[in-house]
Amino acid sequence: MRLSKYYQQAILYPFLITVVITSIFTVIENKNYKSEWLTAEAVTMMTIVYIILYCLFLCVLCLTIFLCKLEVVRDNRLLTVLSWFLLPLSPTVLIVLKDFSYYLDIGLSSAGSDLLYLAFLNGPFITGLTWAFIRYRKAMKLS
Repeated sequence: MRLSKYYQQAILYPFLITVVITSIFTVIENKNYKSEWLTAEAVTMMTIVYIILYCLFLCVLCLTIFLCKLEVVRDNRLLTVLSWFLLPLSPTVLIVLKDFSYYLDIGLSSAGSDLLYLAFLNGPFITGLTWAFIRYRKAMKLS
């Protein structure tokens, strides 16, 4: 299978799943939103736009998968793992570490919906990257 198919499996499906799940969660989370400046609909639309931008950002970072076309990267297992996971998962790790340190300071009881957003935003991408990587490595062993 071509590397672009693995990229599609690792990114396209998680992108769609993430946008749908987080959009539904955003609508439910913000239906009773009250503010002097913004309506619930404005906050919901703004959040969905941010979700799409974040997903596009992760898609761009996942372009490092195509480094596996280089023989040096393809033949070295460590470089293959780094090309698949290092850059795409760096923002996820940084956001999770920042949020956990913040919620450890103020108390984890107030972290409920934020941690769910993190899980909904990053879970499908981590799963998709892992699944596509395993399929790619199996295909490399067969060839």
